[in-house]
Amino acid sequence: MKYLAHFDNDKSYGQPLCEHLKVVADMCTKIVPNVVKFKDMDNEIIKYLAYNIGFFHDIGKYSNFFQEYLIGNYKGSYKNHAHISACFFYLFLLDKIKMIYKNENLMYILMYLCYIVVRMHHNSLTLDRLFTIEGQDLIWQELNVIRKNLFKNQHQILDDLSSIAPNLKDLDFSAYLDLEELKRNKYFMNMPQLLKMGRFADDQWFFFIIYMFSLLVDSDKLDSAELVHRPTKSISHIRVVNYLAFKDKGNVNKTLLLKRENARREMINIVDSLTDEQIKNSRFFIITAPTGIGKTLSSLQCALRLQQRIQDVEKYVPRIITAIPFINIIEQTRKEYENVIGDQANLVVHHRLADIASNIRTDEIMPISKALLEIEAWEGDVILTTFVQLFQSIFTGRNNALKKLNKLAGSIVILDEVQATPEKYMPLVGATLQKISEYYGTRFILMTATQPKILQFGDQLLNSHEYSSKKTIDLFPSSETYFAQLKRTKFVPVLEGEMNTDKFIEFFIEKWNPLKSAVIVVNTIKRSIEVFYALKTELKGRGIDTPVYYLSTNIIPKKRMSVIQEVDMLLRANKSVILVSTQTIEAGVDLDFDIAFRDFAPLDSLVQTAGRVNRNSQKGEHLPVYIVKLAHDSDYIYHLFNRKLTMDLLREHKEIYEWQYNKIVDRYYDKILSLGIPQESKNIWNEGILKLDFNKISEFRLIEDLSFICDVYIEKDENATILANEYENIILERGDYAHYNSFERKALLRNITAKMSDYIIQVKERKVENNLLQNFEIRNGVQSSLRWISPKDVSKLYDEETGFKFV
Repeated sequence: MKYLAHFDNDKSYGQPLCEHLKVVADMCTKIVPNVVKFKDMDNEIIKYLAYNIGFFHDIGKYSNFFQEYLIGNYKGSYKNHAHISACFFYLFLLDKIKMIYKNENLMYILMYLCYIVVRMHHNSLTLDRLFTIEGQDLIWQELNVIRKNLFKNQHQILDDLSSIAPNLKDLDFSAYLDLEELKRNKYFMNMPQLLKMGRFADDQWFFFIIYMFSLLVDSDKLDSAELVHRPTKSISHIRVVNYLAFKDKGNVNKTLLLKRENARREMINIVDSLTDEQIKNSRFFIITAPTGIGKTLSSLQCALRLQQRIQDVEKYVPRIITAIPFINIIEQTRKEYENVIGDQANLVVHHRLADIASNIRTDEIMPISKALLEIEAWEGDVILTTFVQLFQSIFTGRNNALKKLNKLAGSIVILDEVQATPEKYMPLVGATLQKISEYYGTRFILMTATQPKILQFGDQLLNSHEYSSKKTIDLFPSSETYFAQLKRTKFVPVLEGEMNTDKFIEFFIEKWNPLKSAVIVVNTIKRSIEVFYALKTELKGRGIDTPVYYLSTNIIPKKRMSVIQEVDMLLRANKSVILVSTQTIEAGVDLDFDIAFRDFAPLDSLVQTAGRVNRNSQKGEHLPVYIVKLAHDSDYIYHLFNRKLTMDLLREHKEIYEWQYNKIVDRYYDKILSLGIPQESKNIWNEGILKLDFNKISEFRLIEDLSFICDVYIEKDENATILANEYENIILERGDYAHYNSFERKALLRNITAKMSDYIIQVKERKVENNLLQNFEIRNGVQSSLRWISPKDVSKLYDEETGFKFV
């Protein structure tokens, strides 16, 4: 009998099962870099486990039930293969590794976690309800039926397996199918409870299980799609130098260019000066530098140079992964990366709005479903992604999210603007980065203008001072000198009393020079719309024709991009322009104004706003950033302590000059550190990570709970209509889409949804209900979670300048 792993009806072809097992085993092993190790498992054991998890993960597919299911002749529950495969593998390990571990507890924990990895490889990771009181008899009965079938065919199965692995000819097949042995094994039956009680609490088990699970899921899915892991290509760091020489040609600001060049050279010189021993042992590299110094390309060059050093010392090429906090700045980073990398390597851009087609290299012909799989698996040389994608690959049990986690192992990860991490999670993230660096051999380049002590927060949670004091390399030690020379902006706190919108407009007119550009940043959408219209009315009444633009998440992304481009064009032409914005402007938007007005917010947000003023030091010295308090707006979105701490620090000064910002930020984070560990970080670490409670782990949310947020599709032009029609056609399998399989349609749907996002805004459910917005289903009967504003309702419910109209 020919045993198959998969069968494609369209091609009338099935992959031989023994081939699939061998390929997945080899893939799992090959992608484990030599730097991966745990406290109680060296690299050799990890590779041994990875190989055998891959080899035995689908052993249950040898049952006649599964083989008949493949060709459409059986549909019952005995086709299930993952659980019997997991039982087989547990008993295999019991036989093979009992001589390695003298500590019985360690051995049984390790075997059980491997059992979970195999059992759950088509589902999400969990230790919950594996053998419920009401369901366990049925589970054992099903396993026994499959076991008997496998046992009956063991000679044919061994013949098939030994055709690719001759050493398995004498495998004790019947012993590894002894389910009664499992029932008698107290460790096997009681392990979930022991782990949940914290009996074996140890962070290594969490990082071990998600890594092994990721290896298996990733390799299994790639092989099933007839894809392979590509070896990582190295890129010369000189490509950054060459690109900058081209980019900066004609730039007249020679002083700024020289500062950037000196800073970049200093960073590279430090990477060059590290000994081989330091390259082996260093895991954290810090770049603290002011805005405008060119951190994006400097950090990339440091990563590329570090990549070469690691290749020389450790004999492998690390992948480079850059994570950015905000989607809206990822495209500008992408362009810079593409200009550096060219066709020398494969750049993968992965976030929820990424266009799949733009990730496919021009010299490749690849079905969109396979391209999506490669993107979601981070199968590239350089990965550009978001904080959300990165951290959701760690703090989760979800199959699809975890499959890319293994790509962190041995990689160089650039974290841009780490202060964007919510403070309640800083200890959790800091501790997690430390453990990933320890177990996976990952190196991190932490980059920010206001270093928020994230590793010290991690130390606090781990009750350790090892990483922040011993294992970090400062790539820009002269940053203090650069900060001390900064004279671009100053904070001017005006916090004696609160202002309403009218008072604020009066204050703005008093301080603003009509020949200059200005940005106004407020805390709520409601306030931003009020200020926008009040300001336009005031300027019109005074006969001032300065254009006023509006920017917030209340307008569709397509319009946001248009606003940013138009404002940027006016600023570059030294025209007077005013932008009224919410915190959207703080998310790395590269605009350069003459003056700023900022509604009161925590200190790091104020610094971000200041970074949008006089960026290139060409507008003079100490340009003002006025900090005002608009009613109670800051109360709605910022934590009380953060507001009080910022207020206390600001009130110590009449004016705060840019060279003082870093010292004040340092005091700000010292004060937060002194408060101890936030409960959110403590709970997820102690109850989730240490006890392998994936429900608790999944409580991690970088973006606040979106359960009361609705996606609203604004069908405001012809392109929006075309996209909506295509969306419906894919779901309904109409026209050409009827010929695609489910995987291809999923990929096409993901791609069309990314394009539709240009017309989608997120609105609180309460406001959606107040406005009586229709479900997308009303359009043509297609079920969707989207709400919909039809072309005829656009003028009634959506304003071209300020976006969604609130009732």
